[in-house]
Amino acid sequence: MLKKKLILFIFLIFSLSAHSLENKILVKVDNKIITSIDIFKETQYLIAINENIQKLPKNKIFEIAKNSLIKNKIKRNEISKYITNTNLNEKLINQLLQSYSKKLGFQSKDEFLNHLRRFDLNADTIKKRLNTDMLWNDLIINKFSNRILIDKKKIKDEIIKDGNKIRSFLLSEIVFDLSSGQSLEKKFEIIENEILMTGFENSALIHSISDTSSLGGKLGWIKESSLNKSLKRIISNLKIGSHSKPIRISSGFLVLKVENIKEIDEELDVEKELNKRIANKKNEQLNQLSLLYYNKIKKDVKIDQK
Repeated sequence: MLKKKLILFIFLIFSLSAHSLENKILVKVDNKIITSIDIFKETQYLIAINENIQKLPKNKIFEIAKNSLIKNKIKRNEISKYITNTNLNEKLINQLLQSYSKKLGFQSKDEFLNHLRRFDLNADTIKKRLNTDMLWNDLIINKFSNRILIDKKKIKDEIIKDGNKIRSFLLSEIVFDLSSGQSLEKKFEIIENEILMTGFENSALIHSISDTSSLGGKLGWIKESSLNKSLKRIISNLKIGSHSKPIRISSGFLVLKVENIKEIDEELDVEKELNKRIANKKNEQLNQLSLLYYNKIKKDVKIDQK
């Protein structure tokens, strides 16, 4: 009951603020504009999916919302160069929406959509986002699928070696890169201070360049066997609630936090498990390629901020 009242209170404040906002152009991404109302609505969305963002100062929330919209505009611009039909595929989008809703902790997409309505957000808002994500992923796959390297035999051998004992980690991430002249030590010190002050989740919102940033860096449950040897060794030495030091990856640096650990016995279906792990490996590599490609195209985009 208290949570519902809190959401209603937040919604009323937002509604009043929206009416009082003057709709100004604040950012131009090439020929696409981002207005004050756009940023306001983005803020509503970010709070709807991650209420912890409210713990941050208003200027940081503003920057997070603005950067999120800039990223979206850059992706849409790039998508339009290669994909002519960007219309919503309702069937696929509804499947993604169902999966996304569960990832956020909702029982169904309808429950999630009802939650969004409390923030004056409708189904089109999230569907357009998911459509952009889907088209961007299609673009990355079309461009880089030939770079994906999968050793099926090695993965199968690992599955058989692991047996029925399955250990999984509930992980969160912060992916970051370094600005010109910035040292890794200084950047990580800034991130660690932010983690101490506002928590890992909000630090991911502020500093992470990964698409998981809007979710506070949440990766979900990852099987130990899906991790490469280096990550497995690092994570195995972390206690629940602790995070790693920066790990060098192709797109920058990665900090991982272990939220929880579980170990279960389950009947081993080698082929089914093999397909799962291959999919995870592909996604891992595609995510890295996606970040590299985004950082590359961003350099050629003209961004004017008022």
